[in-house]
Amino acid sequence: MKLKPLVLTTTLCAFTAHAQQENDCPDEAQMIATMTLTQLDRYEADMRNEEPSFEELCRDATDEDEDDAVGSRRQYCVKRTARYLSYNPDIGAQEHADITMYDYAYLPRRGITWTQRVRVEILGEASSGLMLAPSVFCSQCTEKQDYQPITIAGPGTYDFAVNLSMDTEDGQTGANTQLTLTRFNTDQTPIVMSGPRLRCERLANSTPACRFLNYPGVLELSLSDPDVDESAAHILAAQAALPSNIGRWDPDAALRGKALTRVRDDAVRNSNRDASKMLCKQRFPGQPGMGKDCDEYPFASTHQGASLVPEDQMSVRYLDSSDNRRVGGRMGQFYCGSDRIVDGEEFWVRIVP
Repeated sequence: MKLKPLVLTTTLCAFTAHAQQENDCPDEAQMIATMTLTQLDRYEADMRNEEPSFEELCRDATDEDEDDAVGSRRQYCVKRTARYLSYNPDIGAQEHADITMYDYAYLPRRGITWTQRVRVEILGEASSGLMLAPSVFCSQCTEKQDYQPITIAGPGTYDFAVNLSMDTEDGQTGANTQLTLTRFNTDQTPIVMSGPRLRCERLANSTPACRFLNYPGVLELSLSDPDVDESAAHILAAQAALPSNIGRWDPDAALRGKALTRVRDDAVRNSNRDASKMLCKQRFPGQPGMGKDCDEYPFASTHQGASLVPEDQMSVRYLDSSDNRRVGGRMGQFYCGSDRIVDGEEFWVRIVP
């Protein structure tokens, strides 16, 4: 499905005004209406089933533990290096090859089938006549899936791919990938690594989809984005002032604020909104200006909303109505589209320049 620029423009005009504030799970058209241009480009690529390149997915991969692997809720790349040793009976001496293996995947926006990929880079004299045979174990998708093995003639870069599919629309699984090398009829398995935990589920107004749980959900808003700059400035100030820097994202866990947690119960979310509106009236007496909404942080769609916490743990102010509602629409896209945050799950908010 290729969305033409004219179609996108029409969709934006049609739905921005109707985006529900912090909609639990907006439909696809409402999600499109609140996407940034970068998100729209990625969305179009998703609809064409285009994956980011290996260079994009794995550019920051290091030999750190899998828990520190580069990635996001929709992608990851694990890198491992090892020295392969092989006795060559033809010359009566031991040879070696340096092996670098990348295990990586990019999840589709929707659906529970994805492509698991492996790239192997080999350098050294022991690579001649070496057979590469990766395999992946995935508990809830397939017990074992072998990539097509190949026998190589020398150093180089070799790519493998296999399709996996979750056997349920609601569950979690993990995948372990290993590389077995065979030369002169002798097998070695020098590299074994684990991918991040995968969760698949069906949310309201959406088809089933999967996301990697090892990576935190982070909603990003920009101070330089005229569509949401007022809300972004409010959130930035509130995160600095409120206890525990609630919801503030930092890559360093020691500097990160206390997490927000999503709430899907309509009654709780409505109570949070009602309580925040009362706080606005108390703190800013008089009628708000035309086109203004009461904006609250933490959000009404969280367990840290105004009806659930003391007043001194809430920040409210009147903001431009369109700005406020666009943020609500983007939260719906974040909750149900890009990151798929389920009820009670933690997430953070990053404010960028």
